[in-house]
Amino acid sequence: MWRIKACYAALSKQFQGKIMINLKCSVCFVLLSISTFLFLAACEPAKNLHHRENENSNLQEHFSFNQLAAIDQGTDDIEAVYGWLDSNTILYSKKAEMEEWPQLMAWNLKSNKHTILYQPSAPISSVSISPSKSYILVSTPLEEKIQSSILRANGELVYSVALPAYEITYEWNIYKDGVLFFSNFSKDWSYNSYIVNVNEQTIDMIDQSQPFAQWDSENGMMFLDWQKDQQTLTAPLVRKELDREESESIMLDVVHFKKMKQTLMTIQRQTENLNRATYTFFDEQNKPVTSFSVPYVNSYSDWKIPSYDFNEKKGDFLTFIPSKPTYSNQNEAVFNLITLNWKTGKKEKILENIKSKSLSCSPDGNFCLYGYQLENIIDIQHKKVKPLFKLKQ
Repeated sequence: MWRIKACYAALSKQFQGKIMINLKCSVCFVLLSISTFLFLAACEPAKNLHHRENENSNLQEHFSFNQLAAIDQGTDDIEAVYGWLDSNTILYSKKAEMEEWPQLMAWNLKSNKHTILYQPSAPISSVSISPSKSYILVSTPLEEKIQSSILRANGELVYSVALPAYEITYEWNIYKDGVLFFSNFSKDWSYNSYIVNVNEQTIDMIDQSQPFAQWDSENGMMFLDWQKDQQTLTAPLVRKELDREESESIMLDVVHFKKMKQTLMTIQRQTENLNRATYTFFDEQNKPVTSFSVPYVNSYSDWKIPSYDFNEKKGDFLTFIPSKPTYSNQNEAVFNLITLNWKTGKKEKILENIKSKSLSCSPDGNFCLYGYQLENIIDIQHKKVKPLFKLKQ
């Protein structure tokens, strides 16, 4: 419609003087009508052409899965793949022949361009991409400390903090970009917890009863309230504001949970059938939306949660489910990869008879990295999988 209006405006401007001078001239009126018709007719194909060009550009927006070929690492040593920087770009590390430590790399699958983002001064112990894809956290071990360097997506160093630690865990704030919850563990597994604000470049110690927590709001967290003196497979799910002492119990007997902006996912053991587990999805008001049950993997001493990932934009949850209860190592069990839309309850099988390995899906939900080192890629729509890297055995 805007093109038609533009055509009318141009036409009106072009003929305005003639119409005002000779309104009574029927010949001019006829000519004007014919011109208007021809002018608008010329505009309409341009509109359709523009629409088709947009459709074609959308088709070319992503890389071609069929044209992707696995990279032979040659003299380079691929260390690991960490996930997606955007729907075309993945983050990985490799050790070049002349470098002492692996460097962080970005690979644009559409342009096939590889870019060096960051060269650490020590070996990389872990990497995490923020939910917004704006930041990258790189952890490297120092003497009796672990240094966490936070980069922008282009590799620029923004903030760095070193904590005395044998191991660390962290959780990005999905409600406030650039804020993290840290817990650092000593060798005896005692710990301290901190809030790191990348934008303000601050780190503050907090009193947190559990070292593994997930953000429920800008200033609130959810966690499983495990009892230190008891060994159980389930715990109450609890919510607590950081600036308050009291906490709120959400539900009991939870095995595992994941909090996203639009949904809360919990896994609970069925009381009527101890060989099955129930995945339940809740809306932003913590009201149940949909659920499904699956056989679970039990190693006799604890639960094994198969790998999973979310695509909030589409409302999709992807995970591996066994076809029957499995009492063995999860790495030995065989699974099907399924996708569930928690908004509609629609479930679809993507791949069958495969291993439950790490999973990381692109922001648009069209592709997932898959493998112990995320060295493979899955085309979700066409249900195909192929290697990205030829790794040395």
